[in-house]
Amino acid sequence: MIQDKIWADWKFHLVILACCVLAELIGQIRIPIGGITITLLPLLYSMVFVLIVYLIKPIRFVKEKQAEIGSAMLTLSVAFLMAKLGITSGSSIEQVISAGPILILQNLGNIGTLLVAFPVALLLGMGREALGMTHAMSREPNVALISDMFGADSAEFKGVMTCYITGTIFGTIFMSIVPPLFVSLGIFTPNAAAMAVGAGSASMMTAGLAGIMEAAPQANPDTLTAFASISNVISSSISVYMGLFITVPLGNAIYKLFRKKA
Repeated sequence: MIQDKIWADWKFHLVILACCVLAELIGQIRIPIGGITITLLPLLYSMVFVLIVYLIKPIRFVKEKQAEIGSAMLTLSVAFLMAKLGITSGSSIEQVISAGPILILQNLGNIGTLLVAFPVALLLGMGREALGMTHAMSREPNVALISDMFGADSAEFKGVMTCYITGTIFGTIFMSIVPPLFVSLGIFTPNAAAMAVGAGSASMMTAGLAGIMEAAPQANPDTLTAFASISNVISSSISVYMGLFITVPLGNAIYKLFRKKA
């Protein structure tokens, strides 16, 4: 039983806790480059620390089989995260409501990742893992969705985890640079950029929001946080239903079509 494995691997949990505490002690590292600030978050350090532990050969209790435990715990942590973001956004709910359907419509971009990236991945010779990679932004709710639909040992799950890790490393850097740059250039308002960084990833949202606040010091930080947080919650929720009813079935159809032609 998965419950028995969770409590049996207490060494694994202690290592994860130690890596997280160490990462939090380091805190955020901001690297100013010209008028832009790149923000490195504790989530990135914790992943690096766990990777180092994983690569240390004498340590046998942080290996592939522990991924099943991590997958089981992921859904619970996502629920707490979404509740926290929803509570912290309540003070600016009126401004958020004034944004109208834009908060929901921005999630149509998930379909674009499938229509553009998935055929390219298949042409490059990838298999079912490409569906997990491209059905959405591959953040926490999408990892849980793919794990539930296909299993933690499936090719689709390996694909979504690959993009999850890649997004955590490079996505935070991207969000730290691009949205603040657009705000500095006057292409987007701070509120619009704050909505954009709430794409379903807490780490990307935090990095992008910090950069936007520095690029637009005149903007109300509470309002920016509300737009980003509510957008992030909506994106996290909608991406699950879009994956379940639209992108995953559409991806299966595209996969079968490509395989027939091949």
